[in-house]
Amino acid sequence: MEKNIVFCVDNRYVDQLDVAIKSLIAHNAQLNIYVVNTDIPAEYFMKYHNFLFGTTNRVIDWKISEAELKWDASFKYITKISYARMLLPDLLPQDINRVLYLDCDVVVNANLDELFRIDLNGKSLGMALDWFGYKTMTNRYNSGVLLFDCDVWRQNNYVDGLKKETERRVAYIEHTDKKIRLEEQADDQHVFNAYFDYDSIYELAPEYNMAYGVEAYKVSQQTKEKFLQNKRKIIHFTGQNKPWTWMGDTNGRQEWWMYHEMSVRDALAMYQENQAQKQVLVFTLTENIRGIEQIAKQCPQVSFLIVAPTEVTFKVLRLNAHPNIFVKKVFIKENFNYDKVKAVLMLGEESNKVADQKFFNQRELPVLTYQDLALEGVEYAYQATSVDEMIAELNLRVEN
Repeated sequence: MEKNIVFCVDNRYVDQLDVAIKSLIAHNAQLNIYVVNTDIPAEYFMKYHNFLFGTTNRVIDWKISEAELKWDASFKYITKISYARMLLPDLLPQDINRVLYLDCDVVVNANLDELFRIDLNGKSLGMALDWFGYKTMTNRYNSGVLLFDCDVWRQNNYVDGLKKETERRVAYIEHTDKKIRLEEQADDQHVFNAYFDYDSIYELAPEYNMAYGVEAYKVSQQTKEKFLQNKRKIIHFTGQNKPWTWMGDTNGRQEWWMYHEMSVRDALAMYQENQAQKQVLVFTLTENIRGIEQIAKQCPQVSFLIVAPTEVTFKVLRLNAHPNIFVKKVFIKENFNYDKVKAVLMLGEESNKVADQKFFNQRELPVLTYQDLALEGVEYAYQATSVDEMIAELNLRVEN
């Protein structure tokens, strides 16, 4: 599964961009990271080209013209390039559909495959609630993390609609002598919230846009609990209390500096170390392992160890061609170290033995199988009715 991630940033924020990119590759693979910009030197991208060569990740210098960003923001700390997020379905290659936009002031703390698998059900984009606006109908969602369905955007000509909405707001701000109300602002977040009917926005879980920095402001304890109790898959440093400022005291400051001091090579090593902690054992007595190739492709963050107590056929050996499948023949189950094994899959279509499966029960390892392959006397953590169900269950187990 290819994952297209986009940052819209100018040369002033490459330090923050570095942190965001390194945090991404420390937890994810198969990334196409587009950096939409007008002024970042080509030399900046060379280190990523050199370090990521031969991996499944790419950082892409995606230049656009200044002429496409003709609006001035209504907040001083928002730069013109921030408006590029509204143009992405037209700016990016037209064969790209699913796109995740991230502000550069984020830290990614988790694998994002589950986010990319979300079905938006024909809605325009996915957004998470904003700390300050979530009870309102004027600025309810935060625009720092956006999950696009580009095909829906192109079909509905949303880019042109957002351009007109922005131009209308900018013109009003320039020509009025009245005090501008919040809902009349022309920054990208207010434009998104005003333009889209909230029924057309898919509400992402707060864990995908965990806003830190704003907790220092006067928000209710109820609001803090609503947001801070969630997991922190993507930390977003909103507002002006940033971790890179010398007096910044926001939550997540330590994590931001950890990635700042980390090299690209260190981030790749962290990913490999994380991968080693996500092992799934596939015990088999047959070459007919139902759905294993589909499962491996749909769970790229998992290392699948296919083990057999005997020699294996050429059909099984060929599975080693998959980057996350490793075949181990003449396997002695009593001598293996199971510390990193998250689950044991029993996918063999025949020759299953109760004694083998009970062995893993005794080791208190979760055993997963298909309903029609389940044996009496064995405790199963999950019995799937299909390969797709098995994939969904595995992804949940590995991420939790």
